[in-house]
Amino acid sequence: MKVNQKNYVNFAFLILFLGILFTVTITDDFLWQGVVTAKYFWFATVMCIVSVLIPLSLPKKGEIHVTDLLLGILVVYFCVNYFFLNNHPGMHWWLTLLMVPLYVAVRVTAANGNMRRWLTDALLVVVLVEAVWGLLQLYGFTYSNHSLYKVTGSLFNPGPYSGFVAVGIPLALGYALDKTLPRWERWLGIVTLAAALLVLPVAMSRAAWLAAITGSAVTVIQNSRFKIQNSRFNIRGWRLVGLTVVTGVLAIGLLAGAYLMKKDSADGRWVIWRVNVEAIKEHPLFGAGYGRFAAVYGNAQAAFFLDGNGTEAQTMVADSPEYAFNEYVQMAVELGIVGLVLFLLVVGSSLITRHLSPVTCHPSLVTLLVFAAFSYPFSILPLGILFVFLLALSASSSRKLSFTLPSILRSHGLTILRFGVAACWGITAYGAYQILPKQAAYREWSTLQMLYNANAFKEAAKEYKAWYPQLRHEKQFLFEYGQCLSKIGQYEESNLIFEQYLCYGSDPMVYNCLGNNYKEMGKYNQAENAYIRASKIVPNRHYPLYLLMKLYQEIGQVEKAKAMADALLRKPVKVPSTAIKEMQEEAREMKNEK
Repeated sequence: MKVNQKNYVNFAFLILFLGILFTVTITDDFLWQGVVTAKYFWFATVMCIVSVLIPLSLPKKGEIHVTDLLLGILVVYFCVNYFFLNNHPGMHWWLTLLMVPLYVAVRVTAANGNMRRWLTDALLVVVLVEAVWGLLQLYGFTYSNHSLYKVTGSLFNPGPYSGFVAVGIPLALGYALDKTLPRWERWLGIVTLAAALLVLPVAMSRAAWLAAITGSAVTVIQNSRFKIQNSRFNIRGWRLVGLTVVTGVLAIGLLAGAYLMKKDSADGRWVIWRVNVEAIKEHPLFGAGYGRFAAVYGNAQAAFFLDGNGTEAQTMVADSPEYAFNEYVQMAVELGIVGLVLFLLVVGSSLITRHLSPVTCHPSLVTLLVFAAFSYPFSILPLGILFVFLLALSASSSRKLSFTLPSILRSHGLTILRFGVAACWGITAYGAYQILPKQAAYREWSTLQMLYNANAFKEAAKEYKAWYPQLRHEKQFLFEYGQCLSKIGQYEESNLIFEQYLCYGSDPMVYNCLGNNYKEMGKYNQAENAYIRASKIVPNRHYPLYLLMKLYQEIGQVEKAKAMADALLRKPVKVPSTAIKEMQEEAREMKNEK
């Protein structure tokens, strides 16, 4: 009876974990950005069920692995850092909290060796679905989720999509190479590998290519079962050396080719990383606070160019990014060196194991970690879920601590387990309470944007005010609400909303809007400062200089207006447009005025 009950529990967990992994496929056209936001509500709902079932899968022995302990320390640090350095909760924070009970659920389930294999099978199935989805988009059988790209899978952008597919390649390769597996599992690996290799080049993600090659090399080395004896290389050892050299040459060639293929993009990311070094110097140990990257980056970039550090080429590729395009750099900015070191210890400990079977999730985890060095996977919910799955599966085969829970705490062991379960329930309840009620707000926002786009600002402002308590964590919502208030003459209220936006981001357009409001209120000094700030955050933009020129012209400072007109005309054009031509024409007229 107990065996049957355990089987039922394992089957229930497998179905639920499949549901969590299939979060990547969830979309809803009736929600604001439903390709992204629909995944939030699905994930939170399934996690409520998973958390309730966690006690049914707890191991009796209560063993703790090194990764479990280190992750616990990281979670505590993460929470303390957040509450002390960032008091502006948002969707990303609530979703990240739900990753804690997800790790616990996968970790305790994966303690069963059979369930671990079923979970890796589930990972491959989801990757296969995404790869086929991309192929269907490529050949026109279904539509892409982005107007500029033909292949996005069920995601919004080919970058994260490529990372998701790339993570499955090393695992699929391991399945294909392992002749001890049942035939159906080997065929699952072969078909997944073929589909992924067909669609990955089309998505044009250099980071995904490099990550997939690295992970695949780890898989091949892992399966080669080389041996080094008495400091001499045998035939298989030389095979390893040859493989390492070939992989190195391919990686260098790929990096060079990828750089030349999208040179401006690569140069832009280099500027982002260089500016982030300055941001890290401001808060080296504990960071600026989790979730504050976009808000901090703008100030750091403005200071960087004001100090004369940037070249003309760097000025031309500078922008206002939402992410660092390197998760380790972004962690250092937000969580400091302490947080980054703790994270590296967690992932490092999960990759260290004495007994490595031919098929493990370690190469896929390596793939995701390499991809994270050039992209933003931890900011995308499906990839974050994928990371937690891979981490928990890898941790289940990592080194154990030299003691077990009951032996060190004896009679208190059960109490600790109960406390851990209660903590998972509490975290899930809090996260779900914050996330699930907002579904109606996102649906209404999708409709509300019709009023905003139709310039019905007075009616729209009333609706934005009604939904503000539910959506005040969304930057785009705050921007639209602030614009509505500005258009109907409520300049002070508008600036209050824009100031809240700046807690989450640093888009120079917001500073332009602040300046416009100050100018309408007759606060010309504040308007001037706002425009100057916008011009320094992204120094290749023409619009802030144009607004400064118009401001000086309006308040009678003719010489300053002409100087700004001259600066506007001398500024190189990054992307030619009709708007820039019109601004330049007005600048010429200003210079010619007597």
